Amino acid sequence: MTIQRRINLSFVVIIVLFAVNATIYFWNSARARASADSFRRSIRRELLFSDTRQEIAIYQKQIELLSQSISGPAAAATASDVDQFEKQLRKTSADVHEEERLADADIRPQFAAFAKNFDELSASWLIFYRNNGVNPSVAIKELAMRSEPLSQKVIHKMLPDLLAADRARATAATQSYFADSELIQSVNLSIFGISTAIAMLVGWLVLRYLVRGLKTLKAGAEQIGHQRLDHRIEMNTHDELGELAVAFNEMAGRLAAARKELHARHEELEAEKRHAETLLLNILPARAAKELREKGAVDPRYFEDVTIMFTDFVGFTLSTEKLAAEELVQLLHDYFTAFDNISRRYGIEKLKTIGDSYMCISGLPVRNPSHPVDVVLAAFEMVEAVAERRRAVDGPSWSVRIGIHSGPVVAGVVGIDKFAFDIWGDSVNFSSRMESAGAADRINISERTYARIKDFFECEYRGKVHTKEKREVDMYFVNGILPALMDDSGVTPPPAFARRYRTYFEKDPPAFPPALLKSPPVHSSTQNA
Repeated sequence: MTIQRRINLSFVVIIVLFAVNATIYFWNSARARASADSFRRSIRRELLFSDTRQEIAIYQKQIELLSQSISGPAAAATASDVDQFEKQLRKTSADVHEEERLADADIRPQFAAFAKNFDELSASWLIFYRNNGVNPSVAIKELAMRSEPLSQKVIHKMLPDLLAADRARATAATQSYFADSELIQSVNLSIFGISTAIAMLVGWLVLRYLVRGLKTLKAGAEQIGHQRLDHRIEMNTHDELGELAVAFNEMAGRLAAARKELHARHEELEAEKRHAETLLLNILPARAAKELREKGAVDPRYFEDVTIMFTDFVGFTLSTEKLAAEELVQLLHDYFTAFDNISRRYGIEKLKTIGDSYMCISGLPVRNPSHPVDVVLAAFEMVEAVAERRRAVDGPSWSVRIGIHSGPVVAGVVGIDKFAFDIWGDSVNFSSRMESAGAADRINISERTYARIKDFFECEYRGKVHTKEKREVDMYFVNGILPALMDDSGVTPPPAFARRYRTYFEKDPPAFPPALLKSPPVHSSTQNA
């Protein structure tokens, strides 16, 4: 065999080997592309599955919340809400059908069945959403007859089964992808040395590239998995790894938006809860409101020592004949808002208003030994508040009668509709009688209250006054602070008054009427009723 023939034969062998290698290479390349395509489609399906599962869970939660308030105009959705809900359902349905399109042929019937059932469930949810609060019977029937069975089937059976099957497919596609890559490398290595060396070099470079890219994807996926949804995977490539990084980034963005929306919803719910609690505290004392939230009812309680105050406007009846209804209500709102602010400063619980009468109490629900003195101080501020408004230009010529009595009461909440905290007992009747038997811009107190405040205030004995029950009781006008407790320092409260208050009650006065420092106590009895 000549050298030329040997060379030619070598070339023939090399060409044959090259042709075989090229054939195997192209065959394996086609197989690798098919595996990569299967791998890419499985990843795409898994991402769609993640979005679909979250969106279906949100819809289900929304339907559950709506089903709790299925009747009444407040439960009805607006047209824009319905359109938005329908638009979201169509988007999710499109994703479900996209999953069906991406599915392998042998599992596609399961995806088709899932898509069909989800379309039926979407239609049922939309019917329920449109009729909620508008046609409760249709909404209830749709929820019970179609939505609940379909949601059980779709969410609790079909979706988990498809998710498990698709994950198995993704695992198999990944294994096939890497197995084919290794097969190509092994076959090329076994054919001839140089091609094998080149193939090894190329394979090593490709493998290094893939491993580096997969490590970057893994690190990014771990960051996203640890709820760091602002993290973005940086891969400046335009291949499958780059597309996968973009998909992960989009998923993180959608998850961040969903979490932000959920957080906003949570904040809205918390705000509504705080608003409801505020409204409840405007109706009931704090302790009664807490008991009502925890037990659903408020047990009646006996309070052996409280101070009750009634106020009533003098000249109010005449004003109702001269003022427009809207103006009259606005004036009452202004006066009673001032009274509310004064009561709050002195720790007094407002109970209710009855027409132009204002009723409040101190000493419950938290027992407070200083309540008679605190109520009288608040009464002086109320008298001054009415006088200031009477002095205003175009103000109503109202005066105020104030009656105060101290004694035992029973307190509680009655009824189930528009319930209100109230008190009962002879002390309430005595306090009301103190007000009706009083005089304009004067504070009329009972003998029992007088005994509790006489060490702080100068009082004027009025003699025996007949009550509605034909009983004679001693009444007193409170004229002002005792002169011995006043000084010219201009300090509020006067130091002597504050010292006696701390001695009696072991605390500082909650507030002090500035008007008592500006004018001397009233000694005249010309205003007696």
